[in-house]
Amino acid sequence: MHDGFRRQQTQMAAAIADWRAGGDLRAFHGRILPLLQSHLQHLDGHHRIESGHYFPQFRRAEPRVQAGLDLLDRDHDAVHAHLEAMFLTAREFHGRLQTGAPDAATAADRMADAVLAAGAPMLRHLEDEEDVVIPLIQRHGA
Repeated sequence: MHDGFRRQQTQMAAAIADWRAGGDLRAFHGRILPLLQSHLQHLDGHHRIESGHYFPQFRRAEPRVQAGLDLLDRDHDAVHAHLEAMFLTAREFHGRLQTGAPDAATAADRMADAVLAAGAPMLRHLEDEEDVVIPLIQRHGA
């Protein structure tokens, strides 16, 4: 699952780089929005399952890792703020492009910036989860 999030982030960054290198705005829209929608849905759902199901089970199975799991839960909140920014800026970009607004490219830039800003914290969070959760799964099973 985490590798899929990494691939999506890489694909979105490549789409942004291609567009910023002189690509067509409508082609960028058609490429980035499906990637972003999939990324947002999967990451949000993944975090809901972890926070609502896995983390409580791990807390019961291994009380010594409470602080680590609390940190990961707080990270979910921080990552969610990035997800919200990506969603809102993507919606703005889509609306501006669909209505032919002259500032559609500016809206695309804001969305691209939000996507790129989310990359490092999201990738760090995935690594942190793997440092805490993978040993728990190995020790206690899925």
